[in-house]
Amino acid sequence: MAYRRLALFLPLALGAHRHTDRLGIWLFLRGISAIYAVAFLALAIQLPGLLGSRGILPVAEALVVGRANLGASRYLLAPSLFWWTGGSDLLLRVLAWTGVLLALLLFCDLAPAWIAFALWALYLSFVSLGRDFFFFQWDSLLLEAGLLAVLIAPWRLRPDWGGAPAPPPLAAFWLRWLLFRVLFLSGVVKLASGDTAWRALTALQYHYETQPLPSPLSWFCFHLPLGFHEGTTFLVLATELVVPFLFFTGRLGRLFGFAASVLLQLFILLTGNHAFYNGLTLVLCFALLDDSLLRRFFPRLPCDPRPASPLQRRWSPVLGGLLFLLSLPLFLAVLGVRPPRPVASVLAAISPFRSVNDYGAFAVMTTRRLEIEIEGSQDGKSWRVYPFRWKPGELRKMPAFVAPYQPRLDWQMWFAALNGPARTPWFPRLAQRLLEGSPEVAALFASNPFAEAPPTYVRALLYEYRFSSWGALQHTGEWWQRELIGVYLPPTALRRPTPGEEAERLVPALESRGNLSLNR
Repeated sequence: MAYRRLALFLPLALGAHRHTDRLGIWLFLRGISAIYAVAFLALAIQLPGLLGSRGILPVAEALVVGRANLGASRYLLAPSLFWWTGGSDLLLRVLAWTGVLLALLLFCDLAPAWIAFALWALYLSFVSLGRDFFFFQWDSLLLEAGLLAVLIAPWRLRPDWGGAPAPPPLAAFWLRWLLFRVLFLSGVVKLASGDTAWRALTALQYHYETQPLPSPLSWFCFHLPLGFHEGTTFLVLATELVVPFLFFTGRLGRLFGFAASVLLQLFILLTGNHAFYNGLTLVLCFALLDDSLLRRFFPRLPCDPRPASPLQRRWSPVLGGLLFLLSLPLFLAVLGVRPPRPVASVLAAISPFRSVNDYGAFAVMTTRRLEIEIEGSQDGKSWRVYPFRWKPGELRKMPAFVAPYQPRLDWQMWFAALNGPARTPWFPRLAQRLLEGSPEVAALFASNPFAEAPPTYVRALLYEYRFSSWGALQHTGEWWQRELIGVYLPPTALRRPTPGEEAERLVPALESRGNLSLNR
């Protein structure tokens, strides 16, 4: 029944203006190239500490484990170029910077479809073996939008500065359908979760304070009256649940949908840092605009249409239609309609490619802000803090704007505090790298308090953070207040390997606990 209802609205959607959306798609391709550049640049900067040989989760280790345990199935379960090339530190850096270069070539319209495919394959290679540090919705969204870019971009080699090629039939619909799912499903999961904060319209009363990386405006929004939070929560839900249906209406409806969606994304951008998620959503919004409207605001955009290649006209509709059909059961599953078993098997088989996804952000609103502070010591008595670059730490540290750049360790620390050490298997490896004095991991922090020699002990304390009051900020300059909750990781040291062992191991530093002071 649900599939039949969805089929009823498809003729309206498919009847959207053909070949009048080429400038919006031209802007989409420029935008996604910029997003790729930011994503690969952030990866190149953080790569040694995250995935390098002395990083927290080395790719080289994942390759060894995958070859030993997965056999030939590894190519499908974790699709990556690194199975053939290896995962040396030099190669990882070269490929990350290659991604930046390819993104610039795509922006310059050089071999667009082929460059778009190379970017998709390269980013998928990092995502597949990046494990915990790449399980974010924006990584999946970039891969799905990037695969659509392969089908939509001109299938030619030389740049054409004189015109915007006519996109394949239904190209604008594919992008609108992706944008529809991103926004609509985000609203659905908020209500379907049963979370009382969303249903009582009080979610944003907590969100500004408890989101992973607040912005400077988050502090000020948090102190606004309750009526503001209730009103904006209602507008968020309305924009996500109602406005997306306008994407498949006439020009006026799509223009209103564009304006509402852009305002929502700008509001989120100003009051938080969610990597390139909002920027990529804004890029998808270009597909809502037709040529006649864009020509009024951007008269210098390429205007002479160029025909698509015969190969693209033949295969893009087929591949795009296949992606659309695969996305339907995932969409309906979020609405509570379970796909048939054969369809579920197909979806499970393609899920490692992260290019047909379901979406939904902040289904359950976090009402407490827990933060982990990592400290090191040489003697077990005097402790020095490893300060993070972006997440809250020192009480006078003002929240900052960091998006679209994503500090992946800072983000994962937010999840680590919520999940606890038992559900954060990568955290002991972080402690081990700090005890080993890994300069690559230390570079992920704002500074290294043990630059001269690595610490003998490492511990982690758990705090609850709250925004300070207006008076406290004025008199003390403190943006935050905090209260100690307990020990997240007890004092830990390295045990030297005995003959036959291959690596140092973490052991609790029991002898130092008697000197442990939790009062700061």
